[in-house]
Amino acid sequence: MTGFIKPSIHAFLVCDTIIIDSLTGKKSIIGAFTHLWAKTFPCQHPQVGVYFSLSDAEGQYAFDIQLIYLDQDQMVGKGTLPPLDIRNRLTTHDFGVNIPYLVFPGPGKYEFRLYANGNFITQKDFQVIQQETTENPQE
Repeated sequence: MTGFIKPSIHAFLVCDTIIIDSLTGKKSIIGAFTHLWAKTFPCQHPQVGVYFSLSDAEGQYAFDIQLIYLDQDQMVGKGTLPPLDIRNRLTTHDFGVNIPYLVFPGPGKYEFRLYANGNFITQKDFQVIQQETTENPQE
């Protein structure tokens, strides 16, 4: 087989954690979100999970996920799956990746980017928002 076959993405979600059942292989998506709140920056998040589902893939694939701080065009995290061989384009495959100890440098827009064999596949953005602090509520 020659050339890269770009998979079709059915789902791409960001959450607190992905749990993979050891018997069934089913993925549980825990704490899906579209934004995070932080009081101070830089802010450390213990773990972020990324779930994606795809079909229309055939051949050898190495999937990489990058977390980009869009306001600074800076990569702040990365996750990698072991290479795998997908044999049937009609089969749907789903994956869960937990990326530990992410540090968010500041508030703003962030984006997870999914790559297969170095080729961009899709992205999912979310906001990190500065929490308002009220030090003296009487004023």
